[in-house]
Amino acid sequence: MKGIDCNCGGFVLVEIVCSPPKRLTILECTQYPSLDALSKTIATVIMMGQPVALRWAEGVAFSYSILEPTSDVLMKEFMEGRIYWSDVLFAPMPEYQPTVRVGTLDVPVIDVTPNPILREAARWMKARAQKRT
Repeated sequence: MKGIDCNCGGFVLVEIVCSPPKRLTILECTQYPSLDALSKTIATVIMMGQPVALRWAEGVAFSYSILEPTSDVLMKEFMEGRIYWSDVLFAPMPEYQPTVRVGTLDVPVIDVTPNPILREAARWMKARAQKRT
């Protein structure tokens, strides 16, 4: 194995491998009619004490919940490159903005465009929204 000599006698201590998921499965997908409607829902969740932020890419604002690999079956799926979102909520948001105001609350919005998986998921949501209109 080749690597960088880290003053460890020329030996590589660890091999680092980036292995992105092969498949994303969304179990429940909810399209909101507007960014305002989605933001009000997220604001309610935040006011209940949950740390939530909207994500944005490809003209779509969205929030998702990962189905954690808490069983042997889900862990096997995870290790084989299959991840699951238990739900996703989304609405059109043509232009990125760092926050969305709901009453006195600013809902944070994170630009996840650099992440290829989240960007592809946003494209999928956007295509799904266009088919429904």
